[in-house]
Amino acid sequence: MRYVVTALLLAVMSVLTPCAAEASGNKETVKDNHEIGRYQLFQGTYTTIDLKYRQASSTFNAVFLLDTATGNVKRYVNRIDEDGRYIETWLPTDIVTQMDSKKTIGPQ
Repeated sequence: MRYVVTALLLAVMSVLTPCAAEASGNKETVKDNHEIGRYQLFQGTYTTIDLKYRQASSTFNAVFLLDTATGNVKRYVNRIDEDGRYIETWLPTDIVTQMDSKKTIGPQ
């Protein structure tokens, strides 16, 4: 009977020891699990208005990315720029951030 209990304890310890080592070694994985569900995609529309003439406005369908941790919203853009390069990126939807990014990019 004593040998059976000892064998049972060894079997349980041999199972629990690798699990404990794996759990302690994967702290980044546990941290990354908090990121699950942080970003959400939505389909919607946005309208652009010509501020110079105040007459022309256009409405477009788009895909939006919501960061639920910060509340930031970005719009997916893919197009070909003036130089013929294909651009695929997420652009911020707030005007202040858009204006700041245009100032920093500028002509090269």
